[in-house]
Amino acid sequence: MSLANLSLQPSYTTLARSATIATSRVFVARERLQQIKGHLLTRPYRYTMTMIWSKFKKAARDNNNNNNSESSQPTTTTMTASSKKATTTAAPSEKETKPSSGAVNIDQDVEDKFQQLPPLPSPLPTPHKEFLHCMPPEPPTYRKYSVFAAGSIEMGAAVQWQKHMAVLLSPLPITVCNPRRGHWDPNITPEAKDADFNAQVQWELGALEQADVICFFFDHTTKSPVTMLELGLWAASDKVVVCCDKRFWKQGNVEIVCNRYSVPLVRTFADLVPEIEKMLRHKGMQLDGNGDLVGENVHTDKPKPKKIPVLEAEKRDLQRQIEALQTQLQASKM
Repeated sequence: MSLANLSLQPSYTTLARSATIATSRVFVARERLQQIKGHLLTRPYRYTMTMIWSKFKKAARDNNNNNNSESSQPTTTTMTASSKKATTTAAPSEKETKPSSGAVNIDQDVEDKFQQLPPLPSPLPTPHKEFLHCMPPEPPTYRKYSVFAAGSIEMGAAVQWQKHMAVLLSPLPITVCNPRRGHWDPNITPEAKDADFNAQVQWELGALEQADVICFFFDHTTKSPVTMLELGLWAASDKVVVCCDKRFWKQGNVEIVCNRYSVPLVRTFADLVPEIEKMLRHKGMQLDGNGDLVGENVHTDKPKPKKIPVLEAEKRDLQRQIEALQTQLQASKM
């Protein structure tokens, strides 16, 4: 059964059915409904990921508002375009696109039946003032260092690992690119000629190219064919870290690829975030005692990756140049 077909079944009489009940019975039903309502309002439910994410977004907004108020003049109400953008993208945008008819919310809570994700810390970490969490369709705003969340989505069936990771990485002055957008119409044709589908794929390809670290998480309850495609595309890039449970149906293939291309591979989500931070440091990220980036936090556009034959040809050309210089040096000593 697809998520789109799931619906919550009420435990009380619906209005359509209550219309056929006698007046006295209606009164009793209403009284019972009020009792149930009061019980639900007072019952100590555990936090869902949506509730946790709402608290995290509020903390991110408050943090940004505090930083903006400290840096602005009391009599000034204007703000630069760049600062506006940073403020609205520090946490997922509150302004959501209106879902089309038949759209599925692939960003909803998913029960973590196999405890693939560890509990979030309490209290939640305070987001860094320069942390950005970017989601399509809006173009990403890049910091000097960025992480792309390449992993299982499966039309919203995968656990909410992307938000989980964003919360844990939020103390860093980086950008997290999360391709798991809010609503998606399952009737969209997965073909290049479809404008919406093409735009989503282009967003992901562009963010993959610009990311300093690409992290993969394979939800073992999914098939994740696109995730495996992306792993094959970027395995040799020296910017990939992978988390793949041994219960994933193609874990053997994933492990062999990681071993061949020296890709860090962990088996649990709890070990993934430390590997991401380690890779960021490998790419040059340095933080001072306050957790701020050492140096200017400005992104430099990365060129599209070159094909392996082109890289090999360039390597051979450089080797020839080195040999020619060595020959000249030896001749000058004679």
